[in-house]
Amino acid sequence: MTTAEIAAYVGAAAWLPQIATWLYNRFIRPPITIIPDKYAEVGFTSYGPIFNVRMAFSSERKDVIIEGFEILLKHEDGDTRTLRWAGLTETFSEITDNAGNRQVVSRDQTPIALKIGTESLVEKFVRFQEPRHHESERPVISELLAHFNFLKRSGDPDYVARTLKSKELYSVQETRQKSFWWKQGRYEATLRLSSPKKFELAHSRYQFVLSPNDIDRLKQNIATLDIDLKNIINSNLPDFSALPVNWNWANVDIKRIEAA
Repeated sequence: MTTAEIAAYVGAAAWLPQIATWLYNRFIRPPITIIPDKYAEVGFTSYGPIFNVRMAFSSERKDVIIEGFEILLKHEDGDTRTLRWAGLTETFSEITDNAGNRQVVSRDQTPIALKIGTESLVEKFVRFQEPRHHESERPVISELLAHFNFLKRSGDPDYVARTLKSKELYSVQETRQKSFWWKQGRYEATLRLSSPKKFELAHSRYQFVLSPNDIDRLKQNIATLDIDLKNIINSNLPDFSALPVNWNWANVDIKRIEAA
């Protein structure tokens, strides 16, 4: 072997670490682990069907940027719904004084992306909402707002009362009522993440059960929806006093579904 050939082999070998690193980053899929809390909140408010749960995220081998997070809810009768992350809350500290009063320092944010690192767990309170509800509600809300503004600008002194009796208001109420689809029984929850990079989700399937009492309490929120909407419209009157708005929630146990 000549000196030139030896130099060529040495030069090629010098590139092997860089090539190995590139291949590792290109083809290795980091495992992502999501650990939900033992309990979650199921709700139905002016935001539609809601599923809230605290979660811890971690990644192995390399960091991952998550740009989308959905939860697929499948009822035992086969009815399937998709909810998407709509809010994140991160708690930084909790301070309790001598009197027992607790002060929580936290931050709310609208999710755009979430970085899951390898060095420490990322803990977030994740709020899921149904995109289909917002898509169906948006046009009827716009029509109600347009009708309200028309009556107000026309100088009608009874514009608030007429809005409350309008077909536009009824359309909003009807659309919201149709968005209630929670049922008694078992739900399977499948977590789905999206990222610009490839990854593997270590475990994604969980389950919870809604009791008849849970459904009865959640259905009571339909009447609360009407109170909330009428409060907003009546707030245009002088000396307005809002009626109380209290939402019922179902607190459910989250159980992991083991792989078959």
